[in-house]
Amino acid sequence: MSKEHEFIKMIKQVAIEAVQNSKPTNFYIGNVVSEIPLSIQLDQKLTLPEEFLLLTRNVTDYTLTMEVDHNTESAGSDENEHSHPYTGEKEFVVKNHLIKGEKVLIAQVVGGQMYIVLDRL
Repeated sequence: MSKEHEFIKMIKQVAIEAVQNSKPTNFYIGNVVSEIPLSIQLDQKLTLPEEFLLLTRNVTDYTLTMEVDHNTESAGSDENEHSHPYTGEKEFVVKNHLIKGEKVLIAQVVGGQMYIVLDRL
């Protein structure tokens, strides 16, 4: 066998092994079965505990800083009615955590040990 033929054969073998060893990402629809601790059921046989889940901001509580510039609504009685400016940067907490019964879109990390909870459905 020529050296060129051996080289081509070796490259083909490496390519075949690379394809066999690659594990493309799988996507699942899960059901939140518990909030604290978080657990998500993928099917009748597989429920993922929190330690196997990576959560995106789409499914967690987070703090958001916003610029505000307006007046508060009028408050008080007719005689003491007043409002005041509400301006500057303010922090708001966005309550976005998962709730029992919600359906979620999950991607399996290559290798299969961790799962990314991408968003709710």
